[in-house]
Amino acid sequence: MEEILKQILGEVKGLKQDVGELKGLRQDVQGLQQAMRGLKQDVGELKTSMVKIESRIENEVIEKIRALFDAREVQQDVNQRVISTLDRIEAKIDVLQLETAHIRRVK
Repeated sequence: MEEILKQILGEVKGLKQDVGELKGLRQDVQGLQQAMRGLKQDVGELKTSMVKIESRIENEVIEKIRALFDAREVQQDVNQRVISTLDRIEAKIDVLQLETAHIRRVK
């Protein structure tokens, strides 16, 4: 009988240890749940930041690219005018060279 009581007492002690370990595991799980809540909040904040960045890109960067494209178009027009002016000057110089060469031959 005494042996059975000792055995029961040993099992009760083992159960107490198991309950203590379960309490520790419960605290660990609660800590993990709290950490997960923090991670979810951080992910939510990152999503909000991404939306702001996307909006900024759409509003500011696209407008700047459009302005650069417009400036490029204007510059191409200016370049075309300069080229046509140079062509006219070149034609006039050719005429003057011919006239000068003709005058030199006549002398």
